[in-house]
Amino acid sequence: MNPNAKRNMIQVRLSDDELRRFEVIRQGLKAKNNASALRQLIQLAPLVGKQPQAQVEHLLKIYDDLDAKAAALLWNSSNMTKNLNEIAHAANIAKNNDPANKTTWNWIIEQLKNMFPTIEQLNELGNETKDYLKKELDAIGGA
Repeated sequence: MNPNAKRNMIQVRLSDDELRRFEVIRQGLKAKNNASALRQLIQLAPLVGKQPQAQVEHLLKIYDDLDAKAAALLWNSSNMTKNLNEIAHAANIAKNNDPANKTTWNWIIEQLKNMFPTIEQLNELGNETKDYLKKELDAIGGA
């Protein structure tokens, strides 16, 4: 064991938001643990240190915007999946119990029609996110 292990130990207390960001960074680095992620970040520090503070702040803003867009995309897709599962469940019950019940089938058709605007919004949000990523990556040189 390294005799300096205790002397060379670093402990950091992070806010919930900082910890969430660190976890995303750690996953992006494919680090097995926090120590490995910190070591990789230290190796990357010379590259980041050459960028002016404004560029670093710009990158953080991009990350926050992207995080919000991704969260909205995931939330919308999760809700749509739940709605589709409910409709599929109703269709299975109708098919098995009373396949000639027009009221039930009309309800199912109406629910599916109501999902189309949500699907269109989800597609638009996905396209906006792709366009946003492309624009921001082009702005920073495809980094």
